[in-house]
Amino acid sequence: MKTLIVTLTFACFLPLSVAMAINTSLSTRTSGLCEYVVRQTPPGIPGAFVPSCDFNGNFLPQQCATSTGSCWCVNVITGEEIPNTRTPSGTVPVNCDREFYCPFGWSRFGRMCFVFIDSPKTWVEAESYCMFEGANLASVQSPEQNHFLQALTRAETHNFPPTWVGGHNCVNVLFWMWSDGSRFLYENWNMESNSRTSERCLQMNHGYEKKWDFASCESELPFLCAKRI
Repeated sequence: MKTLIVTLTFACFLPLSVAMAINTSLSTRTSGLCEYVVRQTPPGIPGAFVPSCDFNGNFLPQQCATSTGSCWCVNVITGEEIPNTRTPSGTVPVNCDREFYCPFGWSRFGRMCFVFIDSPKTWVEAESYCMFEGANLASVQSPEQNHFLQALTRAETHNFPPTWVGGHNCVNVLFWMWSDGSRFLYENWNMESNSRTSERCLQMNHGYEKKWDFASCESELPFLCAKRI
């Protein structure tokens, strides 16, 4: 008998405040948040901070304010400042690319570490496995991160297998949540997806276009774990 039993019920107690109503329409913004912030910043304001972005529109790991000369490290997806990394003008900045690292076998994206487990399990078993590693099934917060996770699955299998991530609608069929409690803001649904009460968990790499789709939580799939550095 298993020594650790996790039922889908535990996921049902995630707060509804982190849920967003499902929207199966494709996102109209394909660039990263940094590029969006830059476009929304009014020009010509003295001392205004304008973030630095990479080619994909995400935040560069290191941001510096020209008005003060201070620099700091950020989450490349959200732009959130990483605590204890800010340095004043005239001092050597923290090396944001080397300051943070992932455990052996895990891959870094922003301030998160990810690992693909090519050992099919049910959704609940997969979440339990991730929790044992101090992680959760992965949440997906941007097109760039979705592409990164797909690349992890392909690197291990030379394919794009249907794969569990942390999405579920256990509480309400119209509300999707991530098992790590993060907000459900980015979506990449198969346009033919329809909510089905018997299929309450989220798989990625579905169909020809490798989109997201509903799946029975009892199906056994490989999965992606994620944890913050």
